[in-house]
Amino acid sequence: MTIWTDLGFNQSPYDTKSLPPTAIGERLLVGREKHIQRLINRLASSSSHVTIEGEAGVGKTSLITIANYRMKRNSDKARSPILLPIEKSFQITTQDGVKLLEAAVYRAVAEAFIRYREALQAWGYDTPKVADINKWMNSPIIKNISAGVSVAGVGVSAGRSESLNASTAFAESGLANMVRSWMAECFDPPGCGYFVCVLDNLELLVSSASARQALEEIRDTILAEPGLRWVICGARGVVRTAAASPRLQGRLCHPLEVEPLSMGDAIGALEARIDEFSTGGAPPVGPIGFQYLYEILKCNLRNTLQKCEDFSFWLHDEGVIGAGEMEHVALMQSWMTLLSDEYANNPNISPHGWKLLDDMVGNEGSCDFGDYELFGFSGPDEMKRCAAELEHQNLIEMSPGDTGMDSALVAPNGWLARFSRSGYQIPRS
Repeated sequence: MTIWTDLGFNQSPYDTKSLPPTAIGERLLVGREKHIQRLINRLASSSSHVTIEGEAGVGKTSLITIANYRMKRNSDKARSPILLPIEKSFQITTQDGVKLLEAAVYRAVAEAFIRYREALQAWGYDTPKVADINKWMNSPIIKNISAGVSVAGVGVSAGRSESLNASTAFAESGLANMVRSWMAECFDPPGCGYFVCVLDNLELLVSSASARQALEEIRDTILAEPGLRWVICGARGVVRTAAASPRLQGRLCHPLEVEPLSMGDAIGALEARIDEFSTGGAPPVGPIGFQYLYEILKCNLRNTLQKCEDFSFWLHDEGVIGAGEMEHVALMQSWMTLLSDEYANNPNISPHGWKLLDDMVGNEGSCDFGDYELFGFSGPDEMKRCAAELEHQNLIEMSPGDTGMDSALVAPNGWLARFSRSGYQIPRS
């Protein structure tokens, strides 16, 4: 028994997880049809890898997931080239993650040959024997590499100090060469098919310089494999800056920008979720309340859905079940007033810190510490001290810049504080 059963739903319509690669996930992805088609077109029609840029919470991962689902569903030899998604996504989070990433990619491709073997054979493609794949996958060296590698959206990192050196072990294992030969035999002539890999959350490398260095290191290895197509995804401008590197010209497409959903599409996404999961109940947060939250939270879908769920729990805790939408909206306004006041009345923020937050809000929610004079500071260090106050209270997010000058973005809690400090005014673009 869950609160959603009490409210007339078979699961939360406000779940913030990425959409699943299923028909349900495809139905729930609203307002991204053009992005999906552009992504698939670039994968099928260009030798350059696709890059995607968009702020955290805007829905990039769900977009890629559903594009992959559609490619897998529609793949057959009549639609050459076939595009077969690798189900695991990859991340680079450490300096020595590049070599481990390469090991993880070749292992994932070997697993994909097992997964897609029957389909590939039915389409007339040559595939390696499963016994040959298992021989390599179960070798002691490959198992040792796997113990130090984490994928599927978690990261790639050295997991144990006693692990073999990934680069040496990988070369000795021969798995990379074996997988290359499998892809060359399967996708012959070249260009008739690809495995599609996703490198996600590139901003975890912190700066654009680190991201660019990591991509340059894999430029002539996994980015050069003729049987692989990549979707490289990130936020905070790191993908755009990395793609502009002279060494990566010709390897990476110009980034596809994923902007926040329009209000109409965002409400459409909400209504699709309600229709999908309702068993006859009225939603705790309907279109009117959703629009109210979406505007306060700067049109961030993930953050808005999270607040919808938080409010739903509050309603259930208070025993308010089955009230009308307008009554819920009135209660939500009171709830948001109290919630935003908690952040705005933080005694650990100085007046200068609050002024910086207000000025960042007026600057589209961001600042660059190289522009300290524009924000009324005598130098970048003074500005950073005020920003540190805000960051320690989770009101902004700071990140280092390539030139040594940091930048910052207003965090979700910062937008809540802003709502209170503005006299509970809805921001208008």
